[in-house]
Amino acid sequence: MRVQRQCVIDADREQVWKVVSDPGCYPQFMASLERWETIGEDPAGLGSRYTVHWKVGSVPIGGTVEVVEFDAPRELSWIGITGVSQRGRFRLRSTDDGRTKVTFRLSYESAGNLLGLIADRVAARQVGRTMSRTLTNLRQLVET
Repeated sequence: MRVQRQCVIDADREQVWKVVSDPGCYPQFMASLERWETIGEDPAGLGSRYTVHWKVGSVPIGGTVEVVEFDAPRELSWIGITGVSQRGRFRLRSTDDGRTKVTFRLSYESAGNLLGLIADRVAARQVGRTMSRTLTNLRQLVET
């Protein structure tokens, strides 16, 4: 299942990147985040790993994710290496008026063939709402 949401933030791309690229900020703006822990001592960047759990319905889902793209100040993406199969991405683009368009994409797949597909479809609406709240929180954090 692939879900995508977008927003425009009244700040330049570098200001938005400072928040999106800082793992310490994720608990402040990522909606429904139940657990966020850095694995290892390395600075944030390519290859960084985190234990992440989001609450979807009444169930926490997630696992260990690894940053696989860290292209300042444009792209940050991760993949799930344990737990739920997932791929996430924040994409930042400058607008003509100096603001930043943020695209948040999340692809995920539950195990279990037909039952997993049904679970993914049922969860997609809530995941989309959570992603929209995440972008609203990000906008508020950056703009204040």
